[in-house]
Amino acid sequence: MKKLLSGITVVALSAGLLAGCGQGNSKPSESGAAPSQGSTDKKITLKLLQGKPEIADKTKQMLADYQSEHPNVTIEPEITPDVQTRLKTLFAAGEAPDIFFVKGYTDMGLWRDRLVDLTEESWMSQALPTTLPGMTFDGKKYGFPISIEGYGFVYNKDLFAKAGIDKVPTTLTELKQVNEKLKTAGIKSYSEAYKEWWTLGQHLLNLPFAYAPDPAGYAKQLNDGTAKIKDNPFMNGFFDVLDMTVQYGSGVESLGVSYDTEIANFATGKVAMIQQGVWALQPILKVNPDVNMGMFAIPLTDNASDTKIPISVPNYYAINKESKNVDEAKKFLDWVHKNGQKYLVDSFKFLPAFADMQATDQLGPLAADMNEYVKNDQIIPFAFFLWPAPGIQTQFVKPLQAYVGEQLNKEKAMDEIQKIWSGAVKK
Repeated sequence: MKKLLSGITVVALSAGLLAGCGQGNSKPSESGAAPSQGSTDKKITLKLLQGKPEIADKTKQMLADYQSEHPNVTIEPEITPDVQTRLKTLFAAGEAPDIFFVKGYTDMGLWRDRLVDLTEESWMSQALPTTLPGMTFDGKKYGFPISIEGYGFVYNKDLFAKAGIDKVPTTLTELKQVNEKLKTAGIKSYSEAYKEWWTLGQHLLNLPFAYAPDPAGYAKQLNDGTAKIKDNPFMNGFFDVLDMTVQYGSGVESLGVSYDTEIANFATGKVAMIQQGVWALQPILKVNPDVNMGMFAIPLTDNASDTKIPISVPNYYAINKESKNVDEAKKFLDWVHKNGQKYLVDSFKFLPAFADMQATDQLGPLAADMNEYVKNDQIIPFAFFLWPAPGIQTQFVKPLQAYVGEQLNKEKAMDEIQKIWSGAVKK
């Protein structure tokens, strides 16, 4: 992965990949590109569907800048946290967008028959190698990678220092010790948004799958029935971490904590840690610009060399093959690439997914900490992209929420996850 990320300045990997809703820059593109000479007076409307509500304002500013350079084009954005569900609804209603977010691997495979082949687009040669597998099927590439992301425990350095903690934990035992020191100092460890399906049923549950020596091979074994969820050696560590976040956090009340509340509790110093990623930087700073924070990988064993941070491409722009304006949609993606430094990096605070864009030291402390893991090759994938069905995370979260709510024990929760997995494979 280190080699795959070469070509960008990895001195500060993309903190705030879900950059907060700040003020956009209303100036025209600074790329030097003139308005499209190939444009006609024909009025064109493009519908765009994407996630990341945290950058809604900045996305709209980018679209406004595009429209100012292409006055015959109107782009109508819809920004929602649940793109997959909305996409299914729109396609079923015959109102599918022209451009939309698609996650890699399974989701991309689900939609690829509806997508335009982007293999020969000029910007594809600049896409970093790590971005290619999730969008490539039968040798064809269907996506425009938006960014590279990573996550772990985001922590308040000042609260750690107050509790006498001078190093981040690298093992389960050390994590328990950190929690005890915080408790002794009268500091609450966690505020976890277990009301949200993605924090628990996707990101946290990703870890035991991603820590497997061969995540893709393990997923295949689960699919063909030669492996079981309960036999995963990292599941015990997963439940140990989950137990800590509940015990040293909000207890059963974690089930009522939303993402916004989690961010607010951390930003105002009410808790020392949250399980989030580099996308959380801008939302945190929007509440409190003075938070002294960092990020560390979540350990699942007592072997420090096992502890790694998940890194992957979260979303791609894709073009609807049935769009009446495919050429104009391609022009838009080409423009986004040409102006990617200004919008994707400098405005959105994303880690660039293209070799001809440069990460900067303005991307923040979470990126800088993530970079240390990248430099040391201590990284694991977003293995949930390998799970057997799009949206299965929303099912996995239910037994885990029941576990947090003390309605299921660990064995029963794993049995339920196994049933959901096996059921998805049979469909």
